[in-house]
Amino acid sequence: MPLYELLMLAKPSLPRAEMVALIKGLGDLVYRNGGFVTSLKNFGDQHLAYDLRRPFEKYDRAHIWQMDFVSSVDATKPLDHELHVNNTILRWVLVKRAMSDKPAAAPAAATQSSAEALAQPQR
Repeated sequence: MPLYELLMLAKPSLPRAEMVALIKGLGDLVYRNGGFVTSLKNFGDQHLAYDLRRPFEKYDRAHIWQMDFVSSVDATKPLDHELHVNNTILRWVLVKRAMSDKPAAAPAAATQSSAEALAQPQR
């Protein structure tokens, strides 16, 4: 199974509890489709290089998250659909990465690291 990297930009006005629920839901979706999350990084609320525009909305800041996961190719389709229909996610990019020499983390370890990532943004 290939390694994927998902980088997401979410609305800055989103409360922390809803942000955690959103990330947890995306991780659960990966798990239900036979994959597992290897790492989760929170880059916090950041100024953007340019404004993101939607009808009647303009954003110059966003919450930025990165989730790395191992999954089959077919499992990315439900994830992509969820990202399309969710209004709180402004932009995202899903990239297929080459597997490195390091073995992937176990799902239990990914849960522990995700709790740490939610606690503090990385800079």
